[in-house]
Amino acid sequence: MSAIVTKATNTVNSLVAKSTQLANSAVYWGKVTAEVGKVIYKKEGLAPPSQKDFQTLYNSAVKFVKSGEQQKKFLEEAAAFKPTKANTAKAAIYGTQLLAFFSIGEIIGRRKVFGYPSVGIHGGAHH
Repeated sequence: MSAIVTKATNTVNSLVAKSTQLANSAVYWGKVTAEVGKVIYKKEGLAPPSQKDFQTLYNSAVKFVKSGEQQKKFLEEAAAFKPTKANTAKAAIYGTQLLAFFSIGEIIGRRKVFGYPSVGIHGGAHH
């Protein structure tokens, strides 16, 4: 009986140690992220939009949706768009950033850098 109790105690102690380590890591990286965010916020001079900005954006969006003329004008301008070297470079940079954020999200979701975690009795293998 004492072997079972010892094994259970060891398992609980191991889980507590792992969860404490995970919590400490989460707090640490949360603080690091917050500090980096503060630095970027200050350096870039960022500020949240005002209520007036939200109202202006909302009103212009509603106006665009209701106006067929504005939609037609927008489509004509989009069809006449000629890409330049600067536009192409911007698009490539934004695309690379989107790919990086997507990839980081995938890694976090899988909890692995490569491949997906094994699930099930046979380790995810199909017969």
